[in-house]
Amino acid sequence: MSQVENNVKKMKQFLISSGLSICLLASFTSCEDEGECACLEPPTEHSYTFESGREGWKSGFADYPVGEDAFYEVGSEVADLPSPLDANQQGLKITGNNHSDDLFMFITRQITNLAPNATYQLVVEVKVASNAPQTSVGVGGSPGSSVYLKAGGTAEEPKALEEAGVWQMNLDKGNQSQAGADMQVLGTIGTDREDFNYALVSLDNREEPFTVQTDEEGSLWVIIGTDSGFEGTTTLYYDQITVRLLP
Repeated sequence: MSQVENNVKKMKQFLISSGLSICLLASFTSCEDEGECACLEPPTEHSYTFESGREGWKSGFADYPVGEDAFYEVGSEVADLPSPLDANQQGLKITGNNHSDDLFMFITRQITNLAPNATYQLVVEVKVASNAPQTSVGVGGSPGSSVYLKAGGTAEEPKALEEAGVWQMNLDKGNQSQAGADMQVLGTIGTDREDFNYALVSLDNREEPFTVQTDEEGSLWVIIGTDSGFEGTTTLYYDQITVRLLP
């Protein structure tokens, strides 16, 4: 890659993270034909704070036996943020007890009104409330540093499907610390606290946007989830999610 191409790539990543129009790139590079210099459609940005409910987000669980919802204590609802956070604010709560040492807890939402059959660069910014210190230890792994938060997108709705008596995802999310074809690892849910009080953890992929493709109707599904190696209960509150899509 030439120095010019490398600089353009860096500039594109900056424009993605800042939400600016990609047509500004024309100021920094030359084009072989007019088509390359034409301004692309501006990025779309969607923000969710869950103050008015689920705001279109669905929840689900995978990598555990069918019929064991009660034993795994899985559940999701919009709830007030826990103490010592501001209880006047709400978040999308999701919880589960990882008896399988591999529980995947996810939320997903469809984004519409995009270009049909088009490729986009997806940037996801997540602010989630966690009560698991990064340095904590637990059975099977740390409740903080062994629970990996992932994000990605697909044209098909992400679902957990029954396969040989086990709920399995219909996409490639990877496994725990490993990314998959449809999801990348943003980080872990560990806080910088020494105690087990809730604190907000911010994670994003602004430096490495994820490539996604829409369906023929100009829609795609964004998915965010935690892949756990901690054999215990994880309860999180998604406080704020920002989704940016740049052609």
